[in-house]
Amino acid sequence: MVVSKLESLPSELVVEISDYLDACDLYRAFYGLNHRINTILDHQCHRLNVNFIHISKNQFDFCCTRILPRIATRITSLTLPGSNSSTPGLLPQFLVYFKSLGTIFIHLLSFKLVEFTKSDVEILVPHLHQLVYLRNLSIGGYTRLMPFNINTNELFQEHVVLPLSLRSLAFPYEISDRWIQTSNSTLSIEQLHVTSIYIDTLISFMQRFPRLNRLTTVLSEPGESDLIAENIPGSTIMFQSLRYLNLNIVSDVSFSQFASFLRHVPQLHTLIIEALNPDVLFLDAHQWEANLSANLSSFHFDLTITSLVGFDHLSLLKPFKSDYWTSRGWFVQCRTRDRGRFFRLSTSQSPIINLLYWPDDEILLDSKSIIRYPHVTHVELWWNLSKSTQSICPHVRSIQFYGANNGEIETIHPNVRDLLNTSSFEHIIIDNNVPISPTRLAHLLAKSSDRVHILTCSTHWLYSLFKTKDNEWICLLLTMRIRKLILNNTNLVLSYADLIAFARTFINLQEISIKLVSVEEMAFLLNILRQLTMASIELPDTELRNITNLTQWILENTVFRDFTIEKRAGGLDSSKILLWIGSHNRTNLYGTEHQLYSNHPIIKEKILENYL
Repeated sequence: MVVSKLESLPSELVVEISDYLDACDLYRAFYGLNHRINTILDHQCHRLNVNFIHISKNQFDFCCTRILPRIATRITSLTLPGSNSSTPGLLPQFLVYFKSLGTIFIHLLSFKLVEFTKSDVEILVPHLHQLVYLRNLSIGGYTRLMPFNINTNELFQEHVVLPLSLRSLAFPYEISDRWIQTSNSTLSIEQLHVTSIYIDTLISFMQRFPRLNRLTTVLSEPGESDLIAENIPGSTIMFQSLRYLNLNIVSDVSFSQFASFLRHVPQLHTLIIEALNPDVLFLDAHQWEANLSANLSSFHFDLTITSLVGFDHLSLLKPFKSDYWTSRGWFVQCRTRDRGRFFRLSTSQSPIINLLYWPDDEILLDSKSIIRYPHVTHVELWWNLSKSTQSICPHVRSIQFYGANNGEIETIHPNVRDLLNTSSFEHIIIDNNVPISPTRLAHLLAKSSDRVHILTCSTHWLYSLFKTKDNEWICLLLTMRIRKLILNNTNLVLSYADLIAFARTFINLQEISIKLVSVEEMAFLLNILRQLTMASIELPDTELRNITNLTQWILENTVFRDFTIEKRAGGLDSSKILLWIGSHNRTNLYGTEHQLYSNHPIIKEKILENYL
């Protein structure tokens, strides 16, 4: 009898492994192997997690009818997809299978619903109060939304009854006077994400959550009420528990309203703000200094102005360079475009430093003193490399380049030349939205150290490289220098002709991350790129539907014999194939020469055209 390695593991380790696996996958994979494993799964695994994201309807039905009835009382975490997912209808069906959540999932601590509609939430809400031990409820997620992405028709404007045991809540609320009037109870929630809160109801809303220490939301313009924060009864109360505040503030919210609220949170430690065309006082350093809590240790903001009102950017930025800001490590930058008609005022996120100049020759970060940043590993640079702050980054590993293509090659600032030749520098990133030209990349590679071997770019950028015959010398340079390629834009895939140019250019790649449209293309690249040690390839699920054994498919269609393969979820309708490739001495060269190449559509088409 063959004894598996799992059989020899201590019971405690098997239980710990179960904490990291989906319970349905765990039981489908291991239950029934032997009596010992069955006993461990049934009697020692008491904290099971179930996640129905990216599951087929057949698998869902199997889990709900065969596995969940056996383990329901031991499930502590449950995640379900809503009607906006790739598998709509699972939530209503789940509530058909399990009509009383509170009497079945008696130890459920965490429940999450993703990609939902309002109707999904409406059918779920009546079941939630039954879950008396539920501590974490997430309808959506805890990531703050942008105001223009909010559909108010999908929000709840009235209070809904939730378990009193909750400590963490994400819910699609729109908090207005209407909500305040329907809620007169307090909850012990400590972490809260709601979609939108009207500024004039913020104080009253906070009074419902006296233990709240983290709040994430969009702060909206005043609702129908004529009240303002200062006149709300009980508004003198201090919210001593609030430590973390993450906000997107719409343009109609005045700074005075927001500052009034800040005076009620004296223990605030972290404040994160994003705003588009905010009240002009949000851009005033002195206003912030007068209203921020002395206990605030982390302050990040990103304020974007697109109006045509002129600003003196240097005067605007200067107060943010005072000791008040620099002594706290709050470094503020101003990025402008279109000669100041568009600009962003934001804090720099350590350990990333932005040395970013828009092409209107406004130098806003210029400094005559040399500053050393020993912990910086990533830098962003505009194409105009003759401009630079005097920053020294001895441990920089990657540089992201932005740039407009004007056909000229800029003189590189000596400080930037030092960056390019830093011993740790290995990775060039080309921005997707404002990319540098292929010629400029070649110029940078020529000035960089030989250690640069990683390139991140978009498929669009590669297309622009391949379409011009004059770029062949740049392709040759990439062949010589690049050993790892990451394609981070998925809106465009390479054509067959581009794939040939791609394979020729990157013939020496050792690692690749790419999106393809067919398994034939995957086989073509894997057979051409003989130096690969790792590949991450995203493919449509429709291409993989008929492949039941990926390992066998790789053996039959590529040269590789020594490899490890893993399939992971990609997008909504795609999957990622991760391939780790071992020794290249064990290859199927005969199969490659006589079958694999000649059967590929690209090769077959050229043979028919030229030789038959």
